[in-house]
Amino acid sequence: MDIPQAITDENPNRPQAPTWTEYQEFLAPQWEDLLNSDPNERQMQEFLELHPCLLPGATDGIGRGGHHGPVFNAVIRQPPLQGLGPTRVPDFMWVRRDTGAIRPICIEIESPSKSWFNKGSRTPTAELTQAIDQLTEWKVWFSSPENRLIFGKTYAPHFADRPIEPQFVLIFGRNSEFRPGGSKHDAPQYMRLKRDHMARSNEHFFTYDQLKPEHEGANYATATKNVTGWALHSVPPTFSTGAHMMDLSEVVSDPSEAVHRAGLIGPERQTYLLDRWKYWRSVTLSPRGHMYSLGRE
Repeated sequence: MDIPQAITDENPNRPQAPTWTEYQEFLAPQWEDLLNSDPNERQMQEFLELHPCLLPGATDGIGRGGHHGPVFNAVIRQPPLQGLGPTRVPDFMWVRRDTGAIRPICIEIESPSKSWFNKGSRTPTAELTQAIDQLTEWKVWFSSPENRLIFGKTYAPHFADRPIEPQFVLIFGRNSEFRPGGSKHDAPQYMRLKRDHMARSNEHFFTYDQLKPEHEGANYATATKNVTGWALHSVPPTFSTGAHMMDLSEVVSDPSEAVHRAGLIGPERQTYLLDRWKYWRSVTLSPRGHMYSLGRE
């Protein structure tokens, strides 16, 4: 039986996405201005939803594996975990998978203005204690075999038979708390060491200054899981189309709001992305098998 070839677009005159360098030059001053504006958690949430390449954990470096990348090539914003209330769910979650396991990376973000430790006493602040308790809630949730089964069927149905090995990330405060000369602590370097020793098993702590855009995230979108299914929240300006988007286009029929939300791309590129989304969705839903080329639009 002949297998049709999925048509990639190699037309040099097609509307092009910004380059990664152009995106970085666009992103860097906005990120710096935001961090220096005393933002609240909601502002950080909204910015990171638009620019998930700043979030750690999509590939490797946190936990084992990760070479297959995240499910849907997307981060999930505020993913529901059955039984936890809406204020107790992760702010973000990558769902990495490889041949050995499903690896959820659950991320809690707090305001950059919050302090890790109390001045003088060197004890964790109430805000830090509360944030760490949030990670504990997720650990307890994943400790239930029933919850792990529900999770696999919900967020990685094609890999639901694999073990689930979650990791937990906290993004909190700024590096300035631990720098000599600008810190409120009398021994900032000691407090930095104390911070580095606080993470428990499968926990990873970051300040906002440690977040850097990862090139692998040039095509990573932000998705939402709701009661009716999946929705696309946003795509980065560098988002390209091709076989890498087939899983996401299978569950999201209309990405128009997300595409129009993207900055740095004009109307022609937006129209192009919507047209190619429809094409790759039709390939995905076709009952006939297809051959396709990776890395092409």
